[in-house]
Amino acid sequence: MGNPASDKRKLTEKRRKRHEARLGPGAYLPKAEREKLNAALATLAVEEQAKKVAQKAAKAKKAAEVKA
Repeated sequence: MGNPASDKRKLTEKRRKRHEARLGPGAYLPKAEREKLNAALATLAVEEQAKKVAQKAAKAKKAAEVKA
């Protein structure tokens, strides 16, 4: 026998996690906060992509220097 409030919180948390897994991060946030989160995630994705491109270019440059 557990605390009914705790049990309800746990079920809500499980449901939230299932929805976020299906719909993406921030699915349970209010619309304004969800838009802010999505914008922040989009900028992080762009930065990560630019970082990968820079690393790939540096790796290619280093490989070219080794061959030369």
